[in-house]
Amino acid sequence: MASLKTRIVLILLALTLVAWVASALLTYAFTSRVMLDQVDQQLEQYADLVQYISAVFARQVDEGQPISEPWLSGEFETAHLQPIVIDAPVGEKLNPALNIWLGENLIAVMADSPRFDRPSGQGVTFGGPAGQERSWRILTRHDPVTDLWLQVGIEMGSARRSMLGMLGRALLPLVLVLPLTVGVLYFGVSRGLRPLKTLARQIALRNPALLDAVDPSGVPAEMQGVVASLNQLLQRLALALEGEQRFTANAAHELLTPLAAIKTEVQLCQLQLGDERGAVMLDRIAQRVDRASHTVSQLLTLARLDPEQPLTFRRLCLDSLLSEALADTAHLAEQRGLALAVAAQEGVYISGSEESLAILLRNLLINAFRYAAAGTTVAIHLRSGEGVQLRIANDCPPLSKQEFSRICERFYRAPGAVGQGSGLGLSIVARVAEQHGARLSVGPRDDHGGFRVSLEFPAPAAGA
Repeated sequence: MASLKTRIVLILLALTLVAWVASALLTYAFTSRVMLDQVDQQLEQYADLVQYISAVFARQVDEGQPISEPWLSGEFETAHLQPIVIDAPVGEKLNPALNIWLGENLIAVMADSPRFDRPSGQGVTFGGPAGQERSWRILTRHDPVTDLWLQVGIEMGSARRSMLGMLGRALLPLVLVLPLTVGVLYFGVSRGLRPLKTLARQIALRNPALLDAVDPSGVPAEMQGVVASLNQLLQRLALALEGEQRFTANAAHELLTPLAAIKTEVQLCQLQLGDERGAVMLDRIAQRVDRASHTVSQLLTLARLDPEQPLTFRRLCLDSLLSEALADTAHLAEQRGLALAVAAQEGVYISGSEESLAILLRNLLINAFRYAAAGTTVAIHLRSGEGVQLRIANDCPPLSKQEFSRICERFYRAPGAVGQGSGLGLSIVARVAEQHGARLSVGPRDDHGGFRVSLEFPAPAAGA
């Protein structure tokens, strides 16, 4: 769907075009009406002039006065047989046509004028020569003094061309203003939608952990309802997250105490019980208690990470953190007879949270030691370049592509996996990596199988 700004601009532009076309049509209709009125007025003037001249000629003939027109050369007497041709005025832009009738006879025409049908009544009509297009505006008038019928006409094609030229000059400013109108519309809509952009930017830049209400100041009235609904939703989410976090933490703490007591009782029974079968059963119970305790500890870790509390980042030496994590977890590798191949570059610095990164490193190492085949080698590489790269690999039974795709899901364990893992270690690693903007990838160690996890941290900013 197009953006709101684009839709508003298109709607306003369409309305502007409709208004522009309507204005053009109204202007055309008005100009046509004005042009027709001017033509009719000009026809009236021509008819008045011809009627006056014909009346003067008639009076001179009746009085026997000499006139200087070809009436005295014998043409008047033969006008009923052949119309007299009158010279057209010179310099007229719209030369009129003139037909003069006496009774049934056309007695005079203006030079180059068409011959219209015999008039049957007075008035202004559209007409033309017999059998041709009715493209002439004709004024018919009867002179009772001379008993002459006068037909004065103007060809409308020339008049319309003149009118269209005038209309084009009238519409030219509108055509020139149209691009400016589009620019003004776009600018105006952009300015009008600026509060929405500010609101969207305010929401986009919010920390997901900060679920306080959105500031409604400066928000348009039409968006106040949306902001109010959003604030109500944020309030309900904050309450839900707080309740979930409190429940997880309380449940984990409540479980740790009885699990520790059970583990103590099992150990006392192991010391006092001499039956071999009973010792095996107690050992299994102890393992299950250890697994439950580990799961509860991981849940506590998730409870601290899930609410997305803002982390305090500072410049940290990652190789030092890795050494500390190895010191804390090396006993697991020793118990399983694992060898360590550590290639850690010194002086590798990143920007991050020390507590979160310590959790990440411990989970990676515990996961690598716990699931590596006994007596194999766990490889650890740390180096810096354009970014900081950490890679930990072990030898274990090969995993399928589907298992690799799900390995970071919560509570997912690969089929046949041994140990007391709960399926939360790599999901915690993925969460901490996301908080630090690191890219996490998992895959086989080599062509023969195994497991490899890689982390690429962004290089710290200069001076960080």
